[in-house]
Amino acid sequence: MLNSRRRSSGVTDDTHLDRWLVSYADYMTLLFALFVVLYAFALVKEEKHTILSDSLGEILHLVDDKKGSQGSVQQNSSDEILTSGDKISEMDQYNKGLLQEVGTEPVEGDSQLVETDAKLLGTPFSSMKEKLAEDLLEVLEDGYAKIEQDDNWLTIEFSSGLLFDSGSAATRDETKEVLAKVINTIAPANNFVHVRGYTDNQPINNEQFQSNWQLSSARASAIVQELQRLNVEPQRLAIEAYGEYKPKNANDTAVNRARNRRVVIAISRFGWRKPTPQVLTTSEPQEEASSASNISGQSGANSIQVIDLPNGGVLVTTRTQEL
Repeated sequence: MLNSRRRSSGVTDDTHLDRWLVSYADYMTLLFALFVVLYAFALVKEEKHTILSDSLGEILHLVDDKKGSQGSVQQNSSDEILTSGDKISEMDQYNKGLLQEVGTEPVEGDSQLVETDAKLLGTPFSSMKEKLAEDLLEVLEDGYAKIEQDDNWLTIEFSSGLLFDSGSAATRDETKEVLAKVINTIAPANNFVHVRGYTDNQPINNEQFQSNWQLSSARASAIVQELQRLNVEPQRLAIEAYGEYKPKNANDTAVNRARNRRVVIAISRFGWRKPTPQVLTTSEPQEEASSASNISGQSGANSIQVIDLPNGGVLVTTRTQEL
């Protein structure tokens, strides 16, 4: 009886010897999942984080350089670099690390975001876009215009059929009415404005234009002339002609060709810096004139005069005498 109990208890114990493997497998699975999630978080938007870090490092470096040039921030009293054996305070160690961090050189195109002194930023796009959407509401709803925005440009795309007749670059009354609505936003600002002309791929050869290049250029030039007539500074304006070589849609249907025939008014985020008027000072010429008049007056007053007297005598004097 005792041996049978031992045999039965031994069998029972053997059945539970491997239960710890289940818990261990669950633990390892959860741990593996945790590391996978952490690795996924580390890879999310890594490129954007790198660009942001580089830009902040460049900005901090520029600020440190400007402060150092003014004498308000100095790294050390001497040009020697502190070594690990030098005794410095804990705060000095932190400051030393910040001042030595120079960041990385900005890639091509990022210098415009860092060197704000190189280019003047114009009127913000947010206020301009709201104003344009309000003034061009009717044209936008009819589908003859479209407003788009990216980091550097705020574009107003007009259908060529709204502004010009087919194969022509002569402005119409409708063109002037539309531009009069746009000018309320463009004229008060200082942003650069590029007018871009596009056509479809249908060949043109009439008495005025021999190619789509000429047609797109003439249409862009006509819009620029109208903007200048509406008191937009010519220094802010530029003409771009693309002809048929930058289509927005495939030129396979009449509808798509009509969409490719367009004129775009592109407003840059950068603005034109108006030259400071030079005031001509006239103080020095006035002083010279006054000094010259004094000299002439003195010379006239001190000039020697010979006056014949009635009794036959002669009077020599430097004062004017009335006879």
